[in-house]
Amino acid sequence: MRDESRLDIALASLGARQRPSPPEGFMDGVWMRAGRQEEVSRRRFRLVLMAGMAFIGLGSGFGITQAPARAEAGGYSLMDGAELSPASLLHVEP
Repeated sequence: MRDESRLDIALASLGARQRPSPPEGFMDGVWMRAGRQEEVSRRRFRLVLMAGMAFIGLGSGFGITQAPARAEAGGYSLMDGAELSPASLLHVEP
């Protein structure tokens, strides 16, 4: 017999007879069912957490504009020519 059916039979026998003590295996069935419910709850929480992370990860890229990358020549103001001439280094005006 499955554990759930044994628990259902135990619960039915509790309702049919007014015994001071529960039938054999009643508490084991209660704890097994509580453990299953806890496992289902944890599984559901992990599924919701993973779905939320996937939604945030996929949704974060939609607001970003896609502009093409352009290569620009590096402009160094100290190396453009006139600033490194001997006259400018000696502060001599032509």
